[in-house]
Amino acid sequence: MTTRTDTELELTSRWGGRLAATFTPGTGDSAVLLLHGFLSDRRAGGRFDRLADEYSALGHAVLRIDLSGFGSSEGEVVDADRLLDDAHAALDHLDSRGLTRQILHGQSLGSAIALRVAPQRPHVETLVLTGALTGAGNGDTAYPFLDDEQLAAWYRDEDVRLRVDGSVDRTHVVVNRRRPKLGATGTQEELLGAVGVPVLVIHGDTGDQEEALAAITAAGEHLLPAGSRVVVIPGATHTFYESQDAVAALVSEWVSRRVPVAVPDAT
Repeated sequence: MTTRTDTELELTSRWGGRLAATFTPGTGDSAVLLLHGFLSDRRAGGRFDRLADEYSALGHAVLRIDLSGFGSSEGEVVDADRLLDDAHAALDHLDSRGLTRQILHGQSLGSAIALRVAPQRPHVETLVLTGALTGAGNGDTAYPFLDDEQLAAWYRDEDVRLRVDGSVDRTHVVVNRRRPKLGATGTQEELLGAVGVPVLVIHGDTGDQEEALAAITAAGEHLLPAGSRVVVIPGATHTFYESQDAVAALVSEWVSRRVPVAVPDAT
């Protein structure tokens, strides 16, 4: 596989905060924006390094960002509006580089961001969503993994610190009920109906969380744009750590077909 040449960048989100980013050049005018999941960062525990390798080998440029409140980006408390601003700022950066054939790849939380940003970005040609959050819901609902003490603090509108493992930049991510969550309004019909490009959704079938998310996607699959595909990887969990080869194969085939890299004109 071709060795990546990465450049560390500092972008400014639309809300004004600093975003840490890693950019890998490609061979044409196409690029992938990788959006990580909750309690993660732009490396996604090595999974996004692997995906950057796959996309780069196909000839696509790759941009990875630490979302606000995660990794080494600015932001003290996770805020849905800022997360959307982050994605728009990253796509603005790709536009400024002339990379106007764009792929959004989101994992878990990143998938929810991608679904909400894509309808506003005319250069996005396809979405790839892993461990996808394809439903819309009540943004006031507490995070399902809070313990009793954290849940009580959540409903007191206090900061709740959630431990992060494997990050060199943060030991905790902070959430607060007073800050907006993704999915605060709308329905699944409105969310998926707004997307106008084909979507590849990849789920696992192992673990309560992933089983529940896969069921939500199955219920709304008919709402996805024409040409979309939903795949369930047997044995895969929500993180896909143990299924990276399968994810890479699906992603490479999908993107090669949907957004083929143009061969530069030698003349």
